[in-house]
Amino acid sequence: MAMLRRQKDTDAARRKKTGRPIFRTIFNAMMLVTLVEVVLLAVSIAITNVDGRLNQNAKDMLNMQVRNRVSYVQDLMQDAQNLTDLSEHINNTVLAMQEEGQLDLAELNTSREKSDALLTAIAPELVNTLRAKPVSGIFVVLNTVNLHNLDVGCGLPGIYLRDLDPDARPSEDNADLMIERGSSAVVKKLGITTDKSWQPTLRYYGLKGNGFSKTPFQTAWEDGARLNAEDYGRWTTSAYKIGNDSRTAIAYSQPLILPDGTIYGVVGVELLTSYLQTKLPYSELQDGNTGTYFLVSTTADEEDTSFIVSKAVTSSEDMITSEAPAGMMNCELRADECWLTLRNKDYYAVALPITLYSRNAPFSNERWLLIGTVNSKVLFAFADNVRNVIAIAIVFTLVLGALGSLVIARNLAHPVELLYHEVVDGQEKKQFPQLSHTNIRELDRLADALTSLNSELLNNSTKFLRIMDMASVELGGYELRFDTGSVYVTDNFFALLGASQPKDHFLSVRRFEEKLSNIQLSHPCTTTAEGDKILTIRREGETRYIMLRVTNDQTTQVGLAEDVTATTLERMRIEHERDYDILTGLYNRQAFHRVSEELFRDPHQLGVAALLMMDLDNLKHINDTYGHDWGDQYIHRTGRCLAENTPNGTVVSRLSGDEFVLLFYGYSSQDQIREKIRTLSSAMQKSVAILPSGNELRISISGGVAWYPANGTDMDILKKYADFALYQVKRTNKGHLEEFSMEIYQQEAQAAQLRRDFQQLLTEERVYYVFQPVFSARTGKAMAYEALMRSDMEALRSPATIMKLAREQGALCEIERLTFFKSLENFDHLRSEGLVRRDTMLFINSIASICLPREDSEYMDSRWHELRRQMVIEITEEEEINHEALEVKRHAPGFSGMFALDDYGSGFANENSLLELSPRFIKVDIAIIRGIDTDPDKQQIVQNIVAYAHPRNMKIIAEGVETAAELRKVIELGADALQGYFLAKPAAVPAKMAPAAHKVIAEYSSASESG
Repeated sequence: MAMLRRQKDTDAARRKKTGRPIFRTIFNAMMLVTLVEVVLLAVSIAITNVDGRLNQNAKDMLNMQVRNRVSYVQDLMQDAQNLTDLSEHINNTVLAMQEEGQLDLAELNTSREKSDALLTAIAPELVNTLRAKPVSGIFVVLNTVNLHNLDVGCGLPGIYLRDLDPDARPSEDNADLMIERGSSAVVKKLGITTDKSWQPTLRYYGLKGNGFSKTPFQTAWEDGARLNAEDYGRWTTSAYKIGNDSRTAIAYSQPLILPDGTIYGVVGVELLTSYLQTKLPYSELQDGNTGTYFLVSTTADEEDTSFIVSKAVTSSEDMITSEAPAGMMNCELRADECWLTLRNKDYYAVALPITLYSRNAPFSNERWLLIGTVNSKVLFAFADNVRNVIAIAIVFTLVLGALGSLVIARNLAHPVELLYHEVVDGQEKKQFPQLSHTNIRELDRLADALTSLNSELLNNSTKFLRIMDMASVELGGYELRFDTGSVYVTDNFFALLGASQPKDHFLSVRRFEEKLSNIQLSHPCTTTAEGDKILTIRREGETRYIMLRVTNDQTTQVGLAEDVTATTLERMRIEHERDYDILTGLYNRQAFHRVSEELFRDPHQLGVAALLMMDLDNLKHINDTYGHDWGDQYIHRTGRCLAENTPNGTVVSRLSGDEFVLLFYGYSSQDQIREKIRTLSSAMQKSVAILPSGNELRISISGGVAWYPANGTDMDILKKYADFALYQVKRTNKGHLEEFSMEIYQQEAQAAQLRRDFQQLLTEERVYYVFQPVFSARTGKAMAYEALMRSDMEALRSPATIMKLAREQGALCEIERLTFFKSLENFDHLRSEGLVRRDTMLFINSIASICLPREDSEYMDSRWHELRRQMVIEITEEEEINHEALEVKRHAPGFSGMFALDDYGSGFANENSLLELSPRFIKVDIAIIRGIDTDPDKQQIVQNIVAYAHPRNMKIIAEGVETAAELRKVIELGADALQGYFLAKPAAVPAKMAPAAHKVIAEYSSASESG
């Protein structure tokens, strides 16, 4: 019978191996259909060449934009270079002056009077031409000598006018124009303001280099002026600067030639690169402002496949193109398309010619081009996105097809598998199951037939199976009768307890009790809460757990031995999983807390202890690089290393993820524990595993140590301190173990609190502003008030502390906004209450490197429009001036345009800042004012500042005046305004001038009136 059963099992196993599951059959058929659909989709997309057409469409749109723009630029430059009328006017003026004996061309280079007379005569026409043309500058340079004979560095007479905003409405008094070059006589005659880099003449620096006038002049001179003057005209092929001026420009110039062929100078116009950039809006090339316009020139032939261009103007927001080499760029033709390579990145370019010179002109070989370019990745991004979307769609089609196939195959195969499993389950249970209805007619009829055929067999077999189920647990027992001395023992009782049956099969009560006692003593035994005993029986490599339950009455004792191995092992497994980490075999968090709490209840047992918090380094890198299996091995190896290299009794736990904690206790000194920690650290460093890459993986772990009782006697406090020490290690010295430092902890706590206070200050706007008057040094009246920040938070009383935290946390813009809004609001309230005069100005300190968003400026202008026109922005010295931010402030809506340079003579407030800012007010630093009455050097500094400022309509404010002697001296030195504690202290409601200060000013006022 046994052999027959084994044979049936073998046949069933063979059928199981060779048969094909119904689920797989259906699933494979569905997946084949899905794959055919995906292949057809991919082939159709490849045939239509969707991405190629999208790329070509992007190129065509870029070509159209550049073609439209090149016409505009060509018209602008051609209009600018049409100087025929101006040249004729100048020639006629020269001829008229020659006839009247007022001018001798031979003396133009040597006689300032002659050259000034000619320049003064033609200057109005230059202004008219500058107004009439779309140019930012116009110039005339006079010279009648071969440039080879001129000394390098000599000055040439001329005039150079500039209009920084040609598109703006011109001023009637020419206030929007500036003279860059021109003699004093010309400046006086025209009444036009000179620029900060003004010089009376134009310097000649030799024939080398890219000057704006020498090439056309020398070409005409060497050619004998055979052609018309406009034929010698030329545009500079690269941008230039005038002297120390930071503005760059390109220029067109042509020689001045009299009808007799006499060459006596050059006339030309200038286009600032900043102005041209406004005419080359790169935003039209590509969404996201990623396009670039280049205005370039080249001497290469049109047929060249690779040519060098000289950049004149770049209009871009792209950092790569805007920072490309300033001089030359290499263009390549690939398949009749123009490409640029900048910093190893390809840019698709459209290069179209700009016609500026006639064919026979000397400079006709210099071809001008307008190049519009976009990074190829950006230009073709849409096509790439479409291709990616199509790829994702194909993947999703595959995934959805697979999921759909899986669902359909599962739904079709499930009824069959259900019946199969029910039959197998019934076979294992030795009973025929109640087969489920599948709602599939054929399957349900088959199930009914099987049920009917096996119902009688099932009824006969279940009776016996029920009896067997009742005895599923192995039991043994005994009964002792003390009154009769009889003993009854089941046959399997002693076998359950791992003992042999007595050889003579005779047992008295006493002998049974002795044997049972010996069995209990020879095996580990525990007692349950109910009083039952559980014996651990180990025999032949197998461990079983037998529960012995005994009940007594007066004359009888009954014992039951039950095999509880399964339940005991399950209970032990649950307890182990509760207390131990599965991956490392160490205590988990709950077990560590329970054990630690028990130890901390007995300080004598703890002795000197150390809590070591550890964090495994590089776990994320290993997970990301080699997979989570290697990450788990890394954690497991670390746990084993900790367990094997710590003394017995040390509490070792894995808290979570890559965090471990160890409690060393029972020592008499910290040095003993340090030695154990060093041993552990050495062992971890020696632990090596070989990664799949072949590299060695060593355990790298960072740790922080807190001491009991030196750092604390509470477990939570020690954990906090150890975790802090761990944080310090991770931040500064990763891979090491460091001890907790109370000094560093307190410093970090104070710094963190200060940062929280600062955030609270910003959130709740815990600042207010007081105002310190600025008095006129002549009348003693308050001409302005400076807004000064104050805070009502104890830790942030100092504005310097607030600014330091703002820099550290990147909140300078928030401080700038608070300062402007609060200052304007508070000062407007003082004006409305009549506490200050309405004609006084308001000085607001502004951070030099920060500018507010335009919406904030518009809001301030709408709310405090009148006050904004009396506002002076005071640029502080702590930050270096940011040119972009300065320009935003200068052109903010409604702003008066008045700037004050704060603390001149300290920080970044130096001569460079003075030149860049061109302030209305210069506030001399308190360090210079302090003790100025006795320090000749400081007096000289102030005299120099006054001598520089007053001719330029700048006013000097002496800041920090604190004594009468200082007040007298700064007035004597020419200070225009005064500020300091001696005159008035800052207050929410500004105070009047102190009587002592008023007396000093009154004395000087009386002295000046009498003088």
